[in-house]
Amino acid sequence: MADLHTAPVQVPERRATVVTDLPRRRPSVWTLCRDQVVHASRDTWRTPVSLLVSVLFPVLFLTVSGLAMGTGGAAGDAVIQRLVPGAAVFAVAMAAFVMLPFSVALAAEQGVLKRVRGTPLPAWAYLAGRLGAAVWVAMTGTVVMLVVGMGAYGLEVTPRTLPAFVLGLLVTIVTFAALGLALALLVRSSQTVLSVTMGAVVLLGFVSDLYGFGTTMPRWLEAIGWSLPLRHAVEVLAAPLQLGVVGSGVAPASLLALLAWGGAGAILAITAYGREARAATGPRAGVRRDRRPGVLTAGSNGPVGMVWGQWRHANRSIWREPVFAGFALVLPTLFVTVLPVAVGNPEIDGLSFAAWMTTGMPVFGAALIAYVAMPELIAAARDQGVLKRLRGTPLPAWAFVAGRMLSVLWIVSITVGIVLGAGWLLHDTAPAATAWPALLLVLVVTVVAFAALGLAAAALAPDADTVPAITLATFLPLVFLSGIFPLGDALPGIIPTIVAWLPIAPAVDAVREAFTTGGLLVRELAVVGAWAVAGAVLAVVRFRWE
Repeated sequence: MADLHTAPVQVPERRATVVTDLPRRRPSVWTLCRDQVVHASRDTWRTPVSLLVSVLFPVLFLTVSGLAMGTGGAAGDAVIQRLVPGAAVFAVAMAAFVMLPFSVALAAEQGVLKRVRGTPLPAWAYLAGRLGAAVWVAMTGTVVMLVVGMGAYGLEVTPRTLPAFVLGLLVTIVTFAALGLALALLVRSSQTVLSVTMGAVVLLGFVSDLYGFGTTMPRWLEAIGWSLPLRHAVEVLAAPLQLGVVGSGVAPASLLALLAWGGAGAILAITAYGREARAATGPRAGVRRDRRPGVLTAGSNGPVGMVWGQWRHANRSIWREPVFAGFALVLPTLFVTVLPVAVGNPEIDGLSFAAWMTTGMPVFGAALIAYVAMPELIAAARDQGVLKRLRGTPLPAWAFVAGRMLSVLWIVSITVGIVLGAGWLLHDTAPAATAWPALLLVLVVTVVAFAALGLAAAALAPDADTVPAITLATFLPLVFLSGIFPLGDALPGIIPTIVAWLPIAPAVDAVREAFTTGGLLVRELAVVGAWAVAGAVLAVVRFRWE
């Protein structure tokens, strides 16, 4: 027994496992940034709406604007020399000020930035990768603008001033990226970021000479334009492309203004990033809120109660997405209130510019809510499996669709009321005394048509991320081509002929006729109704609940 207690215990020898495939040193700063740029670039290419907004939409903007302003391709046209820099700034703003902060805010919402902190990858390298991807997308968009301008419209480029153009382009990209990152880290809501940034670019472009209208604005609007970076960005890119430019083509005052805005954005971004880092280790660091929409039923089990519950839920879903509520309500109102002042309220085809915008914005809001917002929410619910579970409840499919239709009609009615009220109070534009019955009929048919087409888009799209690529790719071009914004009579004759058979142009014409005379345009109303039937049939045939 004594030997048992005194005998040494034999412990198996443990040999350390040597890992030979680990790197012997940390990756360099260049390697980290390069890899993150590649990763962010792949993410950009895999997101159709990103390329649509950053590249394709600016090309469309330049093409339509060039046709509308009658720049027939003759070399040395002063209009195109100003319009191409504006289109380039538009492309840069979409890439660096809209899509970059949106992607960062979305990553923060999904917990990606938080998980990055638990890896050896520095957070600054992740943000640098996003920034690098935005830089090359912005530069690609600018090159495309120059190529289209030179090939289609006779844009003249002076080699001597190209360094000034490149310098202005880099400063513009860095400035917008810094401001975008600051906004993304301060707001921390991807939908709010998208709403604010895109709305700011589209609206402030009218007071920043982004669209090349060349009109004389009131001094207070000019002061607003010059106090913001968008106008200075147009100047630093337009100065090197001016005809007969003397010197290097550098606009020093605008460059300094952009650098000041970029510095302020960088300071805000660094401050917000530090606050984000402290919040990540706080007591609520692990709390994540899912903002994706679901489908919750409310009300009684009768037909009215089921539709009422779906109507309430659909309203909440839309109002919780600031990008939709902002575009549907704020943008139409601002277009009606600001644009007539900015362009001098000229007369167009017998209507004042204020009346033109007042009659076009209801269709704009209806299409945006019914055709862009609603299908994305429905597709998101389908991706989450909510619609599949819905089929196992007593709620019938028709009640689900009816609730969405009524929700869209309700929100559009709010938009119409605000737009008509703003036009009446600010510009003394009011419908004819007998206009209301015809106007209400046209608006109801319009809402139903775009809602049916929106359901068809949701049925055709494989997932929620593809829906905006389908809806925006068709909605945005028609907004410019269908008479919502007056672009002049220089469009080729084939374009008005085509858009006359598409849903937006007939709806706008019918609304204007009802607004001014109280009459009905039967042919236009029939076209809109035919699109409603076609969209409904396609939605019924192709819609998927899972």
